[in-house]
Amino acid sequence: MSVLHVNIIGAGLGGLCLAQGLRRAGISFDVYERDPAPDARFQGYRLRIDANGLDALTECLPDGGIDRVRERAAVARTGGRFVTPQLEDAKVVLPPSWHDAHTDSAVTDHRQRTTTGAARPTPHAPDIPGDVSVHRQTLREILLDGILDRVHFGKSFSRTTTIADGRRVAHFDDGTHSLPGLVIAADGTQSRVREYVLPGMAPRETGDVCIYGLTPLSTALLVLMDAHGEATTMEGSTVVFADGFAVIVEAMLFRRAQRGDTVPPTPSTVRTPGEMPLTPVSDYLYWAFIGPSRTLLGPAYTCAEMPDTMPLARIESMAQSWHPHLGSLFSHAVPETVRVSPVRSTASPLPWQIDGVVGLGDAVHAMSPAGGLGANTALRDAAQLTRHLRTVADGHVPLWQAITAYERDMCERAREAVRLADAGAALLNARRGPSAATQPSADLMHL
Repeated sequence: MSVLHVNIIGAGLGGLCLAQGLRRAGISFDVYERDPAPDARFQGYRLRIDANGLDALTECLPDGGIDRVRERAAVARTGGRFVTPQLEDAKVVLPPSWHDAHTDSAVTDHRQRTTTGAARPTPHAPDIPGDVSVHRQTLREILLDGILDRVHFGKSFSRTTTIADGRRVAHFDDGTHSLPGLVIAADGTQSRVREYVLPGMAPRETGDVCIYGLTPLSTALLVLMDAHGEATTMEGSTVVFADGFAVIVEAMLFRRAQRGDTVPPTPSTVRTPGEMPLTPVSDYLYWAFIGPSRTLLGPAYTCAEMPDTMPLARIESMAQSWHPHLGSLFSHAVPETVRVSPVRSTASPLPWQIDGVVGLGDAVHAMSPAGGLGANTALRDAAQLTRHLRTVADGHVPLWQAITAYERDMCERAREAVRLADAGAALLNARRGPSAATQPSADLMHL
């Protein structure tokens, strides 16, 4: 059998986590990314990594890598609020004690997680780490560290061909191609690899959109302080239940950088090949609106058609009658940080069963961000696929058998994650805030 080589299409979180896992396992790989550079495109803001995602990162990153993730995460803040637009209690039933389930089962983990998704361990397991909130670009930079020499930018996938021994070659729009090997579709919701091997299998449009952005904390501190000198949205996460949509707000307060660690390199700086510097990130308040497109954008627009200045104007208009603290949060947002994204979902993820091509993450199982499970599920895919490919590299099982087992397990986990995400979206889209008898989805705060 030929030496195993893996071609990963897409340098998102799932693809890079897989690359790190393969590097650790000693398996040859290349990553191909259509963006021209690591920082060529906006990558998003706050991202909640749960216990399962942390496990996957621990498994795939080099020794000490997970410590780097935790050190660069926002300062952990317990608590959470479920409120109306007037910052009144939304009468959500909270559990008597908060805990963070830490199991190998995604189903058990997310059914047992607290209403707020807060990071507070059980009294009987003080050493169990809780969820962390990270800046998405920071996590991506950590995942790029040490493998930049194997990541090829400016490579837009076009097609695959198969050589005599069954291995696949990925071809790109610029006329170049990969080495023969296994092709991994890690290129997101609008995967070109999926469209090539399974045309017409794109995830469905849900009709929802997410509008998200940030407000610098230096400004937010001036406008969000209450009469007692405490910021109303600074403790944990806040979910605002409006009429037919919801807003999630969370403060991202970072530890001060250790000396030299997040300082961008100067031209004279000597770095190890493949080393990725971490971009400094200032404290900010993250917020995200999620709900029907017609409600948030208006009937006249779609995400693609809306002018750049319109989303923030829509938000400010909707929030005019809200509590001044919330209204000020959006009026002081940085306009260029506001983004609109359609919400897509894969109704029932199924194994692809395509020789030489396998998918992970959103390419296979896109889901609503309302459950906060998309990135964590992709990271788990990466760790699981790494384990299966290691058995192939060690000569224990043939490649087809390993891929079959991976796809079966991955799709089973993904179907449950999609179900939970859809349930969270349904609650967020409720016409009015939940009643006192209603317990919200366990993962609303993960958005």
